Amino acid sequence: MKKIFTMILSLLLLAGFCFAKKAKHFSPMQLGSLLKPLAMLDMKTGEIVAYMKSQKKLFVVGDKKIIEVVDFQNPNSPKKIFEKKIPNKASSVSSYRNLIAVSMLQDKEYQDGFVQVLRYQDSLEVLGTFKVCSQPDMITFSPDGNHLLVACEGSPSENYKINPEGGIAILSVDQSNENAWKTPAIDILRFNNLDTTSLKKAGVYAPGLQGFVKSLEPEYITVSNDSKTAWVSLQENNAIAKIDIENKKVETIFPLGFVDHSQKGFALDVIDNQKIEIKNYPLRGMRQPDGIAYFESEGQHFLVSANEGSPVKYDDFSDEISLKNLKNLDPKIFTDSLINELKDLKVSKLQSDLNGTNQSQYAYTFGSRSISIFNANSGELIWDSGEILERAFEKVSPEFFNWNSKKKKVKMDSRSADKGCEPENVTIGKVENRTYAFVGLERMSGIAVFDVTNVKSPKLVDYYLNPTDRGPEGIIFIDAFESPNQKPLLVVGYEYSHTLVIYEIK
Repeated sequence: MKKIFTMILSLLLLAGFCFAKKAKHFSPMQLGSLLKPLAMLDMKTGEIVAYMKSQKKLFVVGDKKIIEVVDFQNPNSPKKIFEKKIPNKASSVSSYRNLIAVSMLQDKEYQDGFVQVLRYQDSLEVLGTFKVCSQPDMITFSPDGNHLLVACEGSPSENYKINPEGGIAILSVDQSNENAWKTPAIDILRFNNLDTTSLKKAGVYAPGLQGFVKSLEPEYITVSNDSKTAWVSLQENNAIAKIDIENKKVETIFPLGFVDHSQKGFALDVIDNQKIEIKNYPLRGMRQPDGIAYFESEGQHFLVSANEGSPVKYDDFSDEISLKNLKNLDPKIFTDSLINELKDLKVSKLQSDLNGTNQSQYAYTFGSRSISIFNANSGELIWDSGEILERAFEKVSPEFFNWNSKKKKVKMDSRSADKGCEPENVTIGKVENRTYAFVGLERMSGIAVFDVTNVKSPKLVDYYLNPTDRGPEGIIFIDAFESPNQKPLLVVGYEYSHTLVIYEIK
Protein backbone atom coordinates (compact mmCIF):
# COMPACT_ATOMS: atom_id res chain seq x y z
CA MET A 1 0.00 0.00 0.00
CA LYS A 2 2.86 2.36 0.91
CA LYS A 3 4.51 1.70 -2.49
CA ILE A 4 1.25 2.51 -4.32
CA PHE A 5 0.84 5.74 -2.34
CA THR A 6 4.44 6.73 -3.09
CA MET A 7 3.92 6.01 -6.79
CA ILE A 8 0.70 8.11 -6.94
CA LEU A 9 2.39 10.98 -5.07
CA SER A 10 5.34 10.89 -7.46
CA LEU A 11 3.03 10.99 -10.46
CA LEU A 12 1.12 13.95 -9.02
CA LEU A 13 4.35 15.85 -8.31
CA LEU A 14 5.60 15.09 -11.81
CA ALA A 15 2.33 16.31 -13.31
CA GLY A 16 2.52 19.50 -11.26
CA PHE A 17 6.12 20.04 -12.32
CA CYS A 18 5.25 19.57 -15.98
CA PHE A 19 2.33 22.00 -15.71
CA ALA A 20 4.51 24.64 -14.04
CA LYS A 21 7.18 24.19 -16.66
CA LYS A 22 4.63 24.48 -19.45
CA ALA A 23 3.21 27.65 -17.90
CA LYS A 24 6.60 29.34 -18.31
CA HIS A 25 6.84 28.68 -22.04
CA PHE A 26 4.13 30.66 -23.76
CA SER A 27 4.66 31.71 -27.35
CA PRO A 28 5.02 35.44 -28.10
CA MET A 29 1.78 37.33 -28.73
CA GLN A 30 1.41 40.22 -31.15
CA LEU A 31 -1.23 42.68 -32.30
CA GLY A 32 0.39 43.83 -35.57
CA SER A 33 3.60 43.15 -37.46
CA LEU A 34 5.77 46.27 -37.00
CA LEU A 35 8.14 44.73 -34.44
CA LYS A 36 10.24 41.72 -35.39
CA PRO A 37 12.51 40.27 -32.65
CA LEU A 38 16.04 39.63 -33.89
CA ALA A 39 17.99 38.58 -30.82
CA MET A 40 17.94 38.22 -27.05
CA LEU A 41 20.96 38.42 -24.77
CA ASP A 42 21.10 37.44 -21.08
CA MET A 43 22.75 40.16 -19.00
CA LYS A 44 23.81 40.74 -15.41
CA THR A 45 22.09 44.14 -15.50
CA GLY A 46 19.87 44.64 -18.57
CA GLU A 47 18.04 47.74 -17.34
CA ILE A 48 19.24 50.88 -19.19
CA VAL A 49 21.08 50.84 -22.52
CA ALA A 50 23.00 53.33 -24.67
CA TYR A 51 24.30 52.92 -28.26
CA MET A 52 27.60 54.19 -29.65
CA LYS A 53 27.36 54.43 -33.44
CA SER A 54 31.08 54.92 -34.16
CA GLN A 55 32.09 51.73 -32.35
CA LYS A 56 28.88 49.75 -32.94
CA LYS A 57 28.67 49.00 -29.23
CA LEU A 58 25.90 48.89 -26.63
CA PHE A 59 26.52 49.91 -23.03
CA VAL A 60 24.19 48.41 -20.43
CA VAL A 61 23.73 49.19 -16.73
CA GLY A 62 21.27 48.51 -13.94
CA ASP A 63 21.65 48.66 -10.14
CA LYS A 64 25.11 47.07 -10.12
CA LYS A 65 28.66 48.43 -9.98
CA ILE A 66 29.41 47.52 -13.60
CA ILE A 67 28.94 48.66 -17.18
CA GLU A 68 28.39 45.76 -19.57
CA VAL A 69 29.71 46.28 -23.10
CA VAL A 70 28.07 44.50 -26.04
CA ASP A 71 29.45 44.11 -29.56
CA PHE A 72 26.59 45.21 -31.80
CA GLN A 73 28.12 44.91 -35.27
CA ASN A 74 25.63 42.16 -36.07
CA PRO A 75 22.24 42.96 -34.46
CA ASN A 76 21.14 39.37 -35.15
CA SER A 77 23.92 38.08 -32.92
CA PRO A 78 25.04 40.61 -30.28
CA LYS A 79 27.84 39.47 -27.95
CA LYS A 80 28.90 40.75 -24.56
CA ILE A 81 32.63 41.38 -24.79
CA PHE A 82 33.57 42.72 -21.35
CA GLU A 83 32.39 44.62 -18.31
CA LYS A 84 33.84 47.66 -16.60
CA LYS A 85 33.75 48.09 -12.83
CA ILE A 86 32.50 51.42 -11.50
CA PRO A 87 32.60 52.75 -7.93
CA ASN A 88 28.85 52.81 -7.21
CA LYS A 89 25.62 51.25 -8.42
CA ALA A 90 24.59 52.64 -11.81
CA SER A 91 21.13 54.12 -12.31
CA SER A 92 21.37 55.29 -15.94
CA VAL A 93 23.71 55.59 -18.93
CA SER A 94 23.96 57.86 -21.97
CA SER A 95 26.32 58.18 -24.95
CA TYR A 96 27.63 60.88 -27.28
CA ARG A 97 30.19 60.14 -30.00
CA ASN A 98 32.93 58.18 -28.17
CA LEU A 99 31.80 59.22 -24.67
CA ILE A 100 29.77 57.34 -22.09
CA ALA A 101 28.24 58.93 -19.00
CA VAL A 102 26.87 56.95 -16.06
CA SER A 103 24.85 58.21 -13.11
CA MET A 104 25.57 56.43 -9.83
CA LEU A 105 23.83 56.13 -6.48
CA GLN A 106 25.30 56.12 -3.01
CA ASP A 107 24.52 53.14 -0.76
CA LYS A 108 22.21 55.51 1.10
CA GLU A 109 20.36 56.62 -2.00
CA TYR A 110 19.09 59.90 -0.54
CA GLN A 111 22.68 61.16 -0.37
CA ASP A 112 24.29 63.11 -3.22
CA GLY A 113 25.24 60.75 -6.04
CA PHE A 114 27.81 60.87 -8.80
CA VAL A 115 28.31 61.10 -12.54
CA GLN A 116 31.21 59.31 -14.20
CA VAL A 117 32.29 60.24 -17.74
CA LEU A 118 34.29 57.70 -19.74
CA ARG A 119 35.85 57.63 -23.20
CA TYR A 120 35.73 54.48 -25.32
CA GLN A 121 38.41 53.43 -27.78
CA ASP A 122 39.50 49.84 -27.30
CA SER A 123 38.50 50.06 -23.65
CA LEU A 124 36.72 52.44 -21.29
CA GLU A 125 38.92 55.24 -19.92
CA VAL A 126 37.60 57.26 -16.98
CA LEU A 127 37.80 61.00 -17.65
CA GLY A 128 36.26 62.15 -14.41
CA THR A 129 33.86 61.41 -11.56
CA PHE A 130 31.72 64.25 -10.23
CA LYS A 131 29.37 64.65 -7.27
CA VAL A 132 25.95 66.00 -8.27
CA CYS A 133 22.66 65.97 -6.33
CA SER A 134 20.58 63.53 -4.30
CA GLN A 135 19.66 60.19 -5.90
CA PRO A 136 20.52 60.73 -9.59
CA ASP A 137 17.92 58.68 -11.41
CA MET A 138 18.40 59.43 -15.11
CA ILE A 139 21.16 60.94 -17.24
CA THR A 140 21.28 62.16 -20.83
CA PHE A 141 23.60 64.07 -23.14
CA SER A 142 22.06 66.99 -24.97
CA PRO A 143 21.94 66.38 -28.75
CA ASP A 144 24.87 68.78 -29.33
CA GLY A 145 26.97 67.03 -26.68
CA ASN A 146 27.73 70.24 -24.76
CA HIS A 147 25.71 69.28 -21.70
CA LEU A 148 24.97 66.34 -19.46
CA LEU A 149 21.63 66.58 -17.68
CA VAL A 150 20.86 64.55 -14.58
CA ALA A 151 17.48 64.14 -12.88
CA CYS A 152 18.14 63.89 -9.13
CA GLU A 153 15.04 62.46 -7.51
CA GLY A 154 15.85 63.39 -3.92
CA SER A 155 13.62 60.73 -2.36
CA PRO A 156 13.51 60.57 1.46
CA SER A 157 15.09 57.91 3.64
CA GLU A 158 12.83 54.92 4.34
CA ASN A 159 11.96 56.23 7.81
CA TYR A 160 11.16 59.64 6.25
CA LYS A 161 13.48 61.39 8.72
CA ILE A 162 15.82 62.67 5.99
CA ASN A 163 14.28 64.30 2.93
CA PRO A 164 16.71 66.08 0.59
CA GLU A 165 15.58 68.44 -2.16
CA GLY A 166 15.36 67.08 -5.67
CA GLY A 167 17.13 68.91 -8.46
CA ILE A 168 18.57 68.86 -11.95
CA ALA A 169 22.32 68.78 -12.44
CA ILE A 170 23.72 70.29 -15.65
CA LEU A 171 27.35 69.49 -16.51
CA SER A 172 28.62 71.72 -19.35
CA VAL A 173 31.80 71.80 -21.44
CA ASP A 174 33.49 73.57 -24.32
CA GLN A 175 34.02 70.76 -26.80
CA SER A 176 36.89 72.53 -28.54
CA ASN A 177 38.97 71.26 -25.61
CA GLU A 178 39.42 67.49 -25.97
CA ASN A 179 39.98 67.19 -22.22
CA ALA A 180 36.93 69.28 -21.36
CA TRP A 181 35.08 66.43 -19.67
CA LYS A 182 37.82 66.19 -17.07
CA THR A 183 36.69 69.52 -15.63
CA PRO A 184 33.10 70.35 -16.63
CA ALA A 185 31.17 73.26 -15.16
CA ILE A 186 28.50 71.92 -12.80
CA ASP A 187 25.23 73.69 -12.01
CA ILE A 188 22.56 72.29 -9.69
CA LEU A 189 19.07 73.65 -10.40
CA ARG A 190 16.55 73.77 -7.56
CA PHE A 191 12.90 74.79 -7.33
CA ASN A 192 13.05 77.41 -4.56
CA ASN A 193 12.43 80.41 -6.83
CA LEU A 194 9.00 79.22 -8.02
CA ASP A 195 5.61 80.52 -6.93
CA THR A 196 4.58 77.41 -5.03
CA THR A 197 1.16 78.74 -4.06
CA SER A 198 0.21 79.31 -7.69
CA LEU A 199 1.57 75.92 -8.74
CA LYS A 200 -0.42 74.08 -6.08
CA LYS A 201 -3.54 76.02 -7.04
CA ALA A 202 -2.93 75.08 -10.70
CA GLY A 203 -2.93 71.40 -9.75
CA VAL A 204 0.67 70.36 -9.06
CA TYR A 205 0.29 67.52 -6.57
CA ALA A 206 2.42 67.89 -3.43
CA PRO A 207 2.42 64.77 -1.21
CA GLY A 208 4.56 64.70 1.91
CA LEU A 209 5.03 66.39 5.25
CA GLN A 210 7.97 68.72 4.61
CA GLY A 211 6.69 71.34 2.21
CA PHE A 212 6.13 71.79 -1.50
CA VAL A 213 9.75 72.07 -2.67
CA LYS A 214 10.83 68.86 -0.92
CA SER A 215 7.89 67.01 -2.47
CA LEU A 216 9.23 67.65 -6.00
CA GLU A 217 11.06 64.57 -7.31
CA PRO A 218 12.63 64.73 -10.81
CA GLU A 219 12.42 61.40 -12.58
CA TYR A 220 13.20 61.53 -16.31
CA ILE A 221 14.60 64.04 -18.83
CA THR A 222 14.01 64.72 -22.52
CA VAL A 223 15.76 67.45 -24.52
CA SER A 224 14.78 69.53 -27.56
CA ASN A 225 16.57 68.92 -30.85
CA ASP A 226 18.33 72.30 -30.60
CA SER A 227 19.66 71.46 -27.11
CA LYS A 228 18.24 74.65 -25.62
CA THR A 229 15.33 73.29 -23.59
CA ALA A 230 14.76 70.23 -21.42
CA TRP A 231 11.63 68.79 -19.83
CA VAL A 232 11.76 66.81 -16.60
CA SER A 233 8.98 64.57 -15.35
CA LEU A 234 8.07 65.15 -11.69
CA GLN A 235 6.34 61.82 -11.34
CA GLU A 236 4.99 61.90 -7.80
CA ASN A 237 3.78 65.47 -8.44
CA ASN A 238 1.82 64.68 -11.64
CA ALA A 239 3.74 67.46 -13.39
CA ILE A 240 6.55 68.34 -15.81
CA ALA A 241 9.24 70.99 -15.30
CA LYS A 242 10.51 73.02 -18.25
CA ILE A 243 14.23 73.85 -18.11
CA ASP A 244 16.15 76.63 -19.87
CA ILE A 245 19.49 74.88 -20.46
CA GLU A 246 21.42 77.92 -21.71
CA ASN A 247 20.47 80.07 -18.73
CA LYS A 248 20.49 77.18 -16.22
CA LYS A 249 17.01 77.96 -15.01
CA VAL A 250 13.78 76.16 -14.13
CA GLU A 251 11.30 78.13 -16.26
CA THR A 252 8.04 76.68 -15.03
CA ILE A 253 6.17 73.59 -13.93
CA PHE A 254 2.93 72.56 -15.55
CA PRO A 255 0.46 70.08 -14.04
CA LEU A 256 -0.68 67.15 -16.15
CA GLY A 257 -4.26 66.87 -15.00
CA PHE A 258 -6.36 63.74 -14.79
CA VAL A 259 -7.90 61.06 -16.98
CA ASP A 260 -11.64 60.92 -16.30
CA HIS A 261 -12.48 57.22 -16.19
CA SER A 262 -16.20 57.94 -16.10
CA GLN A 263 -16.08 59.09 -19.73
CA LYS A 264 -16.54 57.01 -22.88
CA GLY A 265 -13.21 55.72 -24.20
CA PHE A 266 -11.53 55.94 -20.79
CA ALA A 267 -12.80 52.82 -19.02
CA LEU A 268 -10.52 50.46 -17.10
CA ASP A 269 -10.44 47.23 -15.11
CA VAL A 270 -9.89 48.00 -11.42
CA ILE A 271 -11.02 44.72 -9.84
CA ASP A 272 -8.72 41.75 -9.19
CA ASN A 273 -11.23 38.94 -9.75
CA GLN A 274 -9.57 36.87 -12.51
CA LYS A 275 -11.95 38.38 -15.07
CA ILE A 276 -11.56 41.07 -17.71
CA GLU A 277 -14.10 43.76 -16.87
CA ILE A 278 -13.23 47.09 -18.49
CA LYS A 279 -15.84 49.55 -17.24
CA ASN A 280 -16.41 53.23 -16.50
CA TYR A 281 -16.15 54.38 -12.89
CA PRO A 282 -16.22 57.72 -11.01
CA LEU A 283 -12.42 57.76 -10.90
CA ARG A 284 -9.80 60.21 -12.07
CA GLY A 285 -6.32 58.93 -12.88
CA MET A 286 -3.34 61.12 -12.00
CA ARG A 287 -1.06 60.62 -14.99
CA GLN A 288 2.23 60.72 -13.02
CA PRO A 289 4.54 59.76 -15.90
CA ASP A 290 7.91 58.14 -15.52
CA GLY A 291 9.43 58.31 -19.02
CA ILE A 292 8.73 61.25 -21.34
CA ALA A 293 9.95 61.96 -24.89
CA TYR A 294 10.20 65.11 -27.00
CA PHE A 295 9.34 65.21 -30.69
CA GLU A 296 8.48 67.70 -33.40
CA SER A 297 5.64 67.60 -35.91
CA GLU A 298 4.85 70.18 -38.58
CA GLY A 299 7.04 72.75 -36.84
CA GLN A 300 5.40 72.29 -33.45
CA HIS A 301 6.88 70.86 -30.26
CA PHE A 302 5.32 67.98 -28.32
CA LEU A 303 5.91 65.69 -25.38
CA VAL A 304 4.61 62.15 -25.01
CA SER A 305 4.32 60.72 -21.52
CA ALA A 306 4.20 57.13 -20.20
CA ASN A 307 1.69 57.44 -17.36
CA GLU A 308 2.92 54.85 -14.89
CA GLY A 309 1.69 56.31 -11.57
CA SER A 310 3.59 56.47 -8.30
CA PRO A 311 2.22 56.69 -4.77
CA VAL A 312 4.50 57.96 -2.00
CA LYS A 313 5.03 55.19 0.55
CA TYR A 314 7.44 55.40 3.49
CA ASP A 315 7.46 54.17 7.07
CA ASP A 316 6.15 57.47 8.46
CA PHE A 317 4.11 58.73 5.51
CA SER A 318 1.99 57.38 2.68
CA ASP A 319 -0.54 59.06 0.39
CA GLU A 320 -2.03 55.70 -0.64
CA ILE A 321 -5.18 54.17 0.81
CA SER A 322 -7.70 51.49 -0.18
CA LEU A 323 -10.88 53.06 -1.50
CA LYS A 324 -13.01 51.33 1.16
CA ASN A 325 -11.17 53.41 3.80
CA LEU A 326 -11.43 56.74 1.98
CA LYS A 327 -13.52 59.41 3.67
CA ASN A 328 -15.68 62.20 2.19
CA LEU A 329 -16.94 60.33 -0.88
CA ASP A 330 -20.32 61.45 -2.19
CA PRO A 331 -22.74 58.67 -1.07
CA LYS A 332 -25.06 59.36 -4.00
CA ILE A 333 -22.24 58.32 -6.35
CA PHE A 334 -20.21 55.98 -4.17
CA THR A 335 -22.99 53.73 -2.99
CA ASP A 336 -22.33 50.87 -0.59
CA SER A 337 -22.47 48.50 -3.56
CA LEU A 338 -19.88 50.48 -5.54
CA ILE A 339 -17.57 50.89 -2.56
CA ASN A 340 -17.71 47.15 -1.98
CA GLU A 341 -16.93 46.53 -5.66
CA LEU A 342 -13.91 48.89 -5.53
CA LYS A 343 -12.84 48.15 -1.96
CA ASP A 344 -9.30 46.99 -2.84
CA LEU A 345 -8.51 49.76 -5.35
CA LYS A 346 -5.48 51.86 -4.32
CA VAL A 347 -6.27 55.60 -4.40
CA SER A 348 -4.87 58.89 -3.11
CA LYS A 349 -6.01 59.99 0.33
CA LEU A 350 -4.87 63.56 -0.37
CA GLN A 351 -6.47 64.37 -3.73
CA SER A 352 -10.17 65.24 -3.86
CA ASP A 353 -12.69 67.62 -5.47
CA LEU A 354 -14.75 68.68 -2.47
CA ASN A 355 -15.73 72.05 -4.00
CA GLY A 356 -16.99 73.29 -0.67
CA THR A 357 -19.44 70.40 -0.28
CA ASN A 358 -17.17 68.15 1.82
CA GLN A 359 -18.15 65.29 -0.52
CA SER A 360 -15.95 64.19 -3.41
CA GLN A 361 -17.53 62.99 -6.64
CA TYR A 362 -14.34 61.18 -7.71
CA ALA A 363 -11.63 59.03 -6.18
CA TYR A 364 -8.14 59.61 -7.59
CA THR A 365 -5.93 56.74 -8.74
CA PHE A 366 -2.18 56.61 -9.31
CA GLY A 367 -1.37 56.48 -13.03
CA SER A 368 -3.83 56.39 -15.90
CA ARG A 369 -2.78 53.20 -17.78
CA SER A 370 -2.30 55.35 -20.86
CA ILE A 371 0.09 57.56 -22.76
CA SER A 372 -0.58 61.26 -23.39
CA ILE A 373 0.62 63.92 -25.81
CA PHE A 374 1.11 67.51 -24.62
CA ASN A 375 2.11 70.77 -26.25
CA ALA A 376 5.70 71.07 -25.02
CA ASN A 377 5.56 74.85 -24.66
CA SER A 378 2.21 75.36 -22.98
CA GLY A 379 1.52 72.00 -21.33
CA GLU A 380 -1.85 71.80 -23.11
CA LEU A 381 -3.19 68.24 -23.42
CA ILE A 382 -3.46 67.19 -27.07
CA TRP A 383 -4.46 63.52 -26.79
CA ASP A 384 -4.69 60.60 -24.38
CA SER A 385 -4.87 56.90 -25.26
CA GLY A 386 -7.50 56.16 -22.61
CA GLU A 387 -8.58 52.51 -22.59
CA ILE A 388 -6.75 51.57 -25.81
CA LEU A 389 -4.02 49.56 -24.09
CA GLU A 390 -6.31 47.47 -21.90
CA ARG A 391 -8.54 46.74 -24.90
CA ALA A 392 -5.46 45.51 -26.77
CA PHE A 393 -4.45 43.21 -23.91
CA GLU A 394 -7.98 41.80 -23.83
CA LYS A 395 -7.72 40.97 -27.54
CA VAL A 396 -4.11 39.82 -27.89
CA SER A 397 -3.12 38.25 -24.57
CA PRO A 398 -6.16 37.70 -22.32
CA GLU A 399 -4.39 35.05 -20.22
CA PHE A 400 -1.80 37.72 -19.31
CA PHE A 401 -4.26 40.59 -18.85
CA ASN A 402 -2.84 42.93 -16.17
CA TRP A 403 -0.54 40.20 -14.82
CA ASN A 404 2.45 41.04 -12.63
CA SER A 405 5.52 40.18 -14.69
CA LYS A 406 7.81 41.02 -11.76
CA LYS A 407 6.74 37.85 -9.98
CA LYS A 408 6.99 35.50 -13.01
CA LYS A 409 3.79 33.71 -12.05
CA VAL A 410 1.13 33.89 -14.74
CA LYS A 411 -1.81 35.18 -12.72
CA MET A 412 -4.04 37.30 -14.92
CA ASP A 413 -5.79 40.38 -13.50
CA SER A 414 -3.49 40.53 -10.46
CA ARG A 415 -2.57 44.21 -11.06
CA SER A 416 -6.00 45.56 -11.99
CA ALA A 417 -6.61 47.10 -8.56
CA ASP A 418 -3.11 48.63 -8.46
CA LYS A 419 -1.99 50.70 -11.48
CA GLY A 420 -2.58 47.98 -14.08
CA CYS A 421 0.01 47.65 -16.86
CA GLU A 422 2.18 50.61 -15.68
CA PRO A 423 3.44 52.34 -18.84
CA GLU A 424 7.06 52.87 -17.78
CA ASN A 425 9.04 54.46 -20.57
CA VAL A 426 8.63 55.82 -24.08
CA THR A 427 10.91 56.75 -26.95
CA ILE A 428 10.20 58.31 -30.33
CA GLY A 429 11.40 57.01 -33.69
CA LYS A 430 10.85 58.02 -37.31
CA VAL A 431 10.60 55.32 -39.96
CA GLU A 432 10.25 56.64 -43.49
CA ASN A 433 7.44 59.21 -43.24
CA ARG A 434 5.86 57.92 -40.01
CA THR A 435 6.56 58.89 -36.39
CA TYR A 436 6.16 56.18 -33.75
CA ALA A 437 6.04 56.17 -29.96
CA PHE A 438 7.45 52.93 -28.52
CA VAL A 439 6.11 52.29 -25.02
CA GLY A 440 7.44 49.80 -22.47
CA LEU A 441 4.86 48.41 -20.03
CA GLU A 442 6.57 47.54 -16.77
CA ARG A 443 4.12 45.18 -15.05
CA MET A 444 2.19 43.93 -18.07
CA SER A 445 5.48 43.71 -19.98
CA GLY A 446 5.81 43.94 -23.74
CA ILE A 447 6.13 46.90 -26.11
CA ALA A 448 3.22 48.93 -27.47
CA VAL A 449 3.71 50.99 -30.62
CA PHE A 450 1.60 54.06 -31.42
CA ASP A 451 1.71 55.87 -34.75
CA VAL A 452 1.76 59.52 -33.58
CA THR A 453 2.32 61.09 -36.99
CA ASN A 454 -1.04 62.82 -36.53
CA VAL A 455 -0.73 64.02 -32.93
CA LYS A 456 -4.48 64.57 -32.57
CA SER A 457 -5.46 61.02 -33.52
CA PRO A 458 -2.65 58.50 -32.93
CA LYS A 459 -3.25 54.81 -33.57
CA LEU A 460 -2.04 51.72 -31.75
CA VAL A 461 -0.34 49.78 -34.55
CA ASP A 462 1.45 47.00 -32.65
CA TYR A 463 1.81 45.33 -29.28
CA TYR A 464 4.40 42.60 -28.78
CA LEU A 465 4.60 40.44 -25.66
CA ASN A 466 7.03 37.63 -24.99
CA PRO A 467 6.50 36.57 -21.35
CA THR A 468 10.14 35.44 -21.17
CA ASP A 469 11.27 39.08 -21.29
CA ARG A 470 9.84 40.86 -18.27
CA GLY A 471 9.78 44.46 -17.10
CA PRO A 472 10.90 46.73 -19.96
CA GLU A 473 12.80 49.69 -18.50
CA GLY A 474 15.25 51.27 -20.96
CA ILE A 475 14.21 51.70 -24.61
CA ILE A 476 16.29 53.21 -27.39
CA PHE A 477 15.45 53.70 -31.06
CA ILE A 478 18.24 53.45 -33.64
CA ASP A 479 17.34 54.85 -37.04
CA ALA A 480 18.43 53.20 -40.27
CA PHE A 481 21.18 55.80 -40.91
CA GLU A 482 22.95 54.92 -37.64
CA SER A 483 22.04 51.23 -37.48
CA PRO A 484 24.73 48.54 -37.96
CA ASN A 485 22.53 46.78 -40.55
CA GLN A 486 20.99 49.92 -42.09
CA LYS A 487 17.56 49.00 -40.71
CA PRO A 488 15.66 50.80 -37.96
CA LEU A 489 16.03 48.98 -34.65
CA LEU A 490 14.60 49.07 -31.15
CA VAL A 491 16.76 47.93 -28.23
CA VAL A 492 15.00 47.19 -24.93
CA GLY A 493 16.48 46.42 -21.52
CA TYR A 494 14.18 44.22 -19.42
CA GLU A 495 14.72 44.91 -15.74
CA TYR A 496 13.10 41.83 -14.19
CA SER A 497 14.41 39.15 -16.57
CA HIS A 498 17.82 40.84 -17.09
CA THR A 499 17.53 40.38 -20.82
CA LEU A 500 18.45 42.68 -23.68
CA VAL A 501 16.20 42.32 -26.73
CA ILE A 502 16.77 43.70 -30.23
CA TYR A 503 13.79 44.29 -32.52
CA GLU A 504 13.77 45.26 -36.17
CA ILE A 505 11.09 47.76 -37.17
CA LYS A 506 9.57 46.61 -40.43
